[in-house]
Amino acid sequence: MKKIIFSMFAVAYLQAADHALYTHSVETVGGFVLNSSGSHLDDNWNLGFRYQYNRDTYSPWDIDAIQFAIDYSGNTDYVNGAGHTNVARFGGNLLWYADNESDLTPFVLLGAGVQFFNNEQGGEDDGMFATLGGGIEYQMRGDFSLVAEGKWDYAGDDGDYILGNFGIKYSFGN
Repeated sequence: MKKIIFSMFAVAYLQAADHALYTHSVETVGGFVLNSSGSHLDDNWNLGFRYQYNRDTYSPWDIDAIQFAIDYSGNTDYVNGAGHTNVARFGGNLLWYADNESDLTPFVLLGAGVQFFNNEQGGEDDGMFATLGGGIEYQMRGDFSLVAEGKWDYAGDDGDYILGNFGIKYSFGN
């Protein structure tokens, strides 16, 4: 029985995801945005792009990655019927990955950014937001992963937004 358990751990270790293997990553995501009533916007689809610099860390308190994120929602209707707007959010996030030996790795992110509206009829203004979120990454191969993330963007008086995204990530560099 001990040999079977040892063999299972050895196979899991050999198949494990190594987030520090590559220094750079890019990912494309798509998902849905749930807008709060304070935002004066209807819920809508979202597209996003991420660039990530992966750090080689050895302590659970160290930052594992620094991420630049772009999220875009086009043709988002106002709840008061005053037309529609496009929303672009640019942000920077710090990521911490769980230190596990699995292809399925959870992560936590914390960040801040700025959002722009091309039509401000609903009362919101361009401005800053804070981000708190997390997700999971499934390592399909050393350089390709599937990613699922959820983020809460808080913009003060302009409301808050919950973004749920799924996507694919490509890692490169050493």
